[in-house]
Amino acid sequence: MSSDIIQSVMQAEAEAEEIRKQSEAEALEIIAAAHSRVLELEKQLIQDAETEAEKIMAGARSAAEEAVAKLQAETAAECETIKQEAAARLDQAVELIIEKVVKAYGGR
Repeated sequence: MSSDIIQSVMQAEAEAEEIRKQSEAEALEIIAAAHSRVLELEKQLIQDAETEAEKIMAGARSAAEEAVAKLQAETAAECETIKQEAAARLDQAVELIIEKVVKAYGGR
């Protein structure tokens, strides 16, 4: 009878060892799957962040281009105004120069 008990205990220990090994293997598989999923999520997050950064940069670039175009238009308008004002005073400038030259040299 004691031999049956010993045999039963040894069988239980062997089964327990097999269960432990299976549990350890399953745990390692779960850990490997978790690591794999983490890497996938990390790649996806990086890709999402890069996509968002590109959108932000495109928006900033567009806003900067609009600001530059507006500034160019304003500058062109100011230049045109200055040209028109200068053209309107051209006759006055010529008269002033002639008057100064005539006064300086006495109409010789």
